[in-house]
Amino acid sequence: MTAIQGRQSADVLGLDAGSRRTRTALLCLLVLGAAIAWQTRWGVIPDTSWIITMCERMLAGDRLYIDLVETNPPFTPWMLMPAVVLARALGVSPEIVVHVCSYAICLAGLGLAALIARRAGFAENRALFPMLPLFLALLIIFPGNAFSEREQVGIALFLPLLMLTAWRAAPIEGRAPGLQTAVLAGLSSSVLVLVKPYYALVVLVPALYVAWRRRSIRTLFATEYWVIGLVCVAYVIAVQYFYPEFLSVIYPMLADTYMRVRVETIQSLLTAYGPIYVAALVMLRFVRPGLPLSPLVGVFTLASLAATVPLIYQAKGWPYHALPAFSLILAALLLRMAQVDPATSRSPGTAMEPLRKVLLAAIILGSAIPFTETLKPNAELVAKIKAAVQQPTVALVGSDIAAGHPLTRMVDGRWISSYCSDWLGATALYFFLVETRNGNKVAANHYRQITDRYINDKLAELQAKQPAVIIVQKADKNWIAELSRQQDYVDFMRNYQQIAEDDEVQVLLRNAGTRAIPGKV
Repeated sequence: MTAIQGRQSADVLGLDAGSRRTRTALLCLLVLGAAIAWQTRWGVIPDTSWIITMCERMLAGDRLYIDLVETNPPFTPWMLMPAVVLARALGVSPEIVVHVCSYAICLAGLGLAALIARRAGFAENRALFPMLPLFLALLIIFPGNAFSEREQVGIALFLPLLMLTAWRAAPIEGRAPGLQTAVLAGLSSSVLVLVKPYYALVVLVPALYVAWRRRSIRTLFATEYWVIGLVCVAYVIAVQYFYPEFLSVIYPMLADTYMRVRVETIQSLLTAYGPIYVAALVMLRFVRPGLPLSPLVGVFTLASLAATVPLIYQAKGWPYHALPAFSLILAALLLRMAQVDPATSRSPGTAMEPLRKVLLAAIILGSAIPFTETLKPNAELVAKIKAAVQQPTVALVGSDIAAGHPLTRMVDGRWISSYCSDWLGATALYFFLVETRNGNKVAANHYRQITDRYINDKLAELQAKQPAVIIVQKADKNWIAELSRQQDYVDFMRNYQQIAEDDEVQVLLRNAGTRAIPGKV
């Protein structure tokens, strides 16, 4: 758009450049305030709550992958460790600092992406700036129950690289990314790959698009990709040096159990997420019929499509696994709205037909549905536990991390277990039953041994630490039944009585007359 057309647009709105910036800033503040209020629906989500607990125990001297058994590589606790350390220094709740840091990271990622877009001189820029509040809402309101998940933070920091990739796909004469810009984009986007290595595909696919568009593989060796590669190599070396147990002990155990679990089939995943995702893809055309996708829209769309592969590969079906694919395709739709038509040198802006606006809003709302379910324990359950016991030690009987976290922290409890839940024992039991059904005696015996070993270790831990409170996950019937076949477990649980219950868990308190083993917790 020419400068004259830009001034004409401003005149139509009745706003000068300063007024537009002020209005956009105020709308961003409004979105931020709404997000803070909105996030109270979920509080601190289970994964984040466990990571905070893990960080606190590491600071207290527990050794990761020895005293604490975590399913993720060490970048997971490393990511939140600065926030937990800062919270300790300030004397405030880690949950507050973690949320503040999550908002700050989203603002930083969006800000750097906007700065790169400005330097690139995209044709869409004039329409994009007023839309910053929408992109911010996509980062901090849309995620819902995935807010502060590693994927959510990783996507926020991935935006600068996508902007830089679109710039390289269609560089404007006289404009080229500087070294500092490329390094910053590479550093920020490397977080997504460190979160989970298979998100490297989300980096690779847009990069291949640039190479195809520019008809040169030299673009694959741009500075930002060297930065990502070097960061990943340094990370692998650091993991091997500081936590060799992860690669030698934990990962083989995960590959044998947890990683083999497929909660959802491909068909069920496609049924759950496919229709609304396909509708979003179709909407890319319907928003601007007849107009080819710009490089900016194309890069975000390809990144989103690449992000569907990890969703299907993991086959867990959890909403936060779908967050990268959905947030990026919705971002592509917003960018499509801002796309400039070369024939008219303008974007549709608010002139979009009402029907298209309604359909776009419906797709955004439909995409948000999986992220609206809350796992936050209800206030009544928390109040009953707090009324019965102060700052209890807590253990869990159940395989779901959400059964024990954030409930433990909400009642000012102290988690006694090495694991976040009984995922290892319950998963091994599941595969034992599967292999027994299939008649595979060798495999069944293998998983039976893992199950028995875990049960013995759990009973020893319970006996040694005598938790004041035990949370029982009601839905995990097979695991509870298996433990109940152990007489030592039955005898131990006789010392507890129920004090609270909801649809998901029973909460048991150790009888007042039962003493802990001397010298033990």
